[in-house]
Amino acid sequence: MTIERAEYLQRIARLAALAREAGLDGVVLTAESNVDYFSGYRHHAPWTLFARPFFEVISADGKAALVAHSFLVPEMERTSAVRDIRAYARHGSASIGLVAEVVRAFGMDSGQVGAELGYEQRLGVSWEDFRALQPALPLASFVDAASIIWRLRMIKSPAEHELLRRSAEVTRLAFDACFAAARPGLSEREIGRIAGETMIRNGAERPGFVLIASGAENYRCLSGKPSSRQLERGDMLWIDMGAVYDGYWSDFCRAGSIGRPTQEQVDSQKPILEVNHACLDAVKIGEPVKRVAEGAQAALTRLGYDVRIGDGRIGHGMGLMSTEPPHTALYEDTLMEDGLVFTIEPRFVSTAGVFNCEELVLVTPNGAQLLTTAPRELTACG
Repeated sequence: MTIERAEYLQRIARLAALAREAGLDGVVLTAESNVDYFSGYRHHAPWTLFARPFFEVISADGKAALVAHSFLVPEMERTSAVRDIRAYARHGSASIGLVAEVVRAFGMDSGQVGAELGYEQRLGVSWEDFRALQPALPLASFVDAASIIWRLRMIKSPAEHELLRRSAEVTRLAFDACFAAARPGLSEREIGRIAGETMIRNGAERPGFVLIASGAENYRCLSGKPSSRQLERGDMLWIDMGAVYDGYWSDFCRAGSIGRPTQEQVDSQKPILEVNHACLDAVKIGEPVKRVAEGAQAALTRLGYDVRIGDGRIGHGMGLMSTEPPHTALYEDTLMEDGLVFTIEPRFVSTAGVFNCEELVLVTPNGAQLLTTAPRELTACG
């Protein structure tokens, strides 16, 4: 484990304490990222969990057990901080009876049990399987545990900071490789391949995602996967991507031009960097996250840009998922604390390109610390 076993055990103990404070007898976790956070076990292919769901049961007095298909148990035994592992053999809903058995053994079967029912949580089992827990535990009631889960997961430990920093560094190397290779005639899909190969070669567990926008007709499509479109001289090449490093994600964007950037592109990149500085200046422990978005809005207005953040967001939390709470938005009242990590990505789009230089920000007692190091000016390619 990259993160020490003691840290996982501490997380379990803290979740148990928060469960007691909330009047819960314990929690049942089913989402891959939650099981990873509270045990250290990370599934090799979480998209296969439909067939082989797994669970972590944590009682309010600090007991913890994993329930998993027998195929997963050897890796759980090798990597998990939780030693109590219960196995089932038959695919499908066979796991539910075993989960109920653990809940009863932990004395959680006659009170309130927390589950992933609320804010930015998703169950890792089908609704029908989850409902089957109720008749199996007729005296227990399932309630939302999202608030106590996020209370722990939002504030990252020093070990997590280092993993996020490494993920960002691997992604920086991928940007370097993409911009070094970019030239007229190369396709977006080939750029995406270079990004993924570079991430893996430099230690990433896997590429997280690669988004590309090139050419005036595509600059407004900021969620576009790499296409067969070939780069042309004069294009802006905007890339938003992130690697997964030991489970932890990065997410930031950089841009280049095919050939020398135009004066309009150079002049448009400068103010977005000023807006980013305004965001960073607003990072202060004890202030709500919305102050960061307010700083961005004030800077955009001062610079003469008719960009309204409104109910949108200019960033998000980062950790075991590529987007987590809190939102960097005008409505976000979450207070900034030492160890909180989120992105800033104010932007505007024109016919000249996408002007957006996303950064990964760590909140510290001294203000904002950037975990991203890639060059922020437009890169001349080809």
